[in-house]
Amino acid sequence: MIVTTKENVVQLNGSLVKNQWLTIKAAANLLLKSHPEGIIIDCQGLDHVTEEGARTFLDALRDIQSAGARIVVCNLPENVQTVIRSVPGVRSQLPIARSLEEARASLELSEPAATESNGHGERSGGIIIPILPGLDLEHALTISTRLARDLKAPVHLVYLLEVSRNLPLASPLPEQETIATKVLQDALERARKHNLTPSASVERVRDPDEGLLQVLRNLKAECVVVGGFAHRVEDARFFDIAELLLRRAPCSVLVGRKAPGAGENVEGLPAGGIEDEF
Repeated sequence: MIVTTKENVVQLNGSLVKNQWLTIKAAANLLLKSHPEGIIIDCQGLDHVTEEGARTFLDALRDIQSAGARIVVCNLPENVQTVIRSVPGVRSQLPIARSLEEARASLELSEPAATESNGHGERSGGIIIPILPGLDLEHALTISTRLARDLKAPVHLVYLLEVSRNLPLASPLPEQETIATKVLQDALERARKHNLTPSASVERVRDPDEGLLQVLRNLKAECVVVGGFAHRVEDARFFDIAELLLRRAPCSVLVGRKAPGAGENVEGLPAGGIEDEF
């Protein structure tokens, strides 16, 4: 087997008949130094894989995930996929993309967006604004602007991407990731209008509620801020999220709702306006 690397991609060519992870590992570790979000293993050049060879991917997955990064495998020939599906552990855990472009797009979304306020992408502590259906992002930004100034704390926007339990958590999800990118770009633009320069990230979760609580713990949040739509005061989802946070959040919780009739955005939609993206 021949192993080559370029940018964040490990290219495999030839036959993979035994576990070659130790051979590949040194090259992968070098790539991770410049691409800490993760690497891609491109299998387009593989022509034959045995069950023992397929265990290369399982060891790679374990090592790279333990380093806090992602691995995505792409361009698997049909005969290689058949072997991989037959190996317990590899079949259920390996994130697979259909193409190199799809794999790269997914990894790019994994890298936190750094801003002027925290140019190194630092995400620990500060004020967390979750982006979920049923929440008024615009009002949460208004509240957080004042709070960040008073606490001198950074602000972080979190988009929760729900991944089905029948897929590996790190699986590329092109349609959902496209929506996540659009929503985060919109959220960052709204934040700039509030003179905020937050960081932003997509967090993959199995369950939005439990996932949100885990994100708050992982980020060591000082405070979580959620807003409710004035025109949707009976929205069950908003009340569910508010109750969840008030009961179980590991940090301070600030829940706000704009007064009825307090305003609309420039498109004439209720303030916040991105809930329809979900």
